[in-house]
Amino acid sequence: MIAESSLEPLGELVKQFNGTICYQKSAQEASKGLMLCEYTWNHTTLHARSVDPSLTYLQTLFPRDQELKLLEHMYHHFGNEVMLHLEFLRTNGSAVPAALQIVRFSTPERLQEIIKYHEDQGAFIANPHTYILEDGGRKTIDPIQLQFKETVDPYGLLNPGKMKAWDQRGGSSL
Repeated sequence: MIAESSLEPLGELVKQFNGTICYQKSAQEASKGLMLCEYTWNHTTLHARSVDPSLTYLQTLFPRDQELKLLEHMYHHFGNEVMLHLEFLRTNGSAVPAALQIVRFSTPERLQEIIKYHEDQGAFIANPHTYILEDGGRKTIDPIQLQFKETVDPYGLLNPGKMKAWDQRGGSSL
């Protein structure tokens, strides 16, 4: 999405890189229906779940050195049980695929098998199905997060039991 006042400079930039603008609506046209942003990131998951509430999702980053091969492997390996919804992030000057895969949920055990299979193949899963901070994204204890919690919540009253680092600190500061 881009402000109408930026359309001309955008067009020049697109031409400079031999690109093509393939989708464009005015603000008035966009307000009459779904905007393109409704098909990005977790909006796609929300739309899919509105049709089938049993669907869930995973947040996945694929390793830079093999991302396209691994993507293709996952696509064939899981079929329509794990549907790929890809978006690309720019990291250190490279486009890296990130997936918000839509998963046909069956059991918690199967979901864990799917996560483990991805991780065993080298994909990184930021697990949205856990309430434990360290089990979700970074998968490690972050001393900076612990120090922040000690500063703003010295008695551990907020969100008890959701931070391994807090529970493991044994009452002493790092």
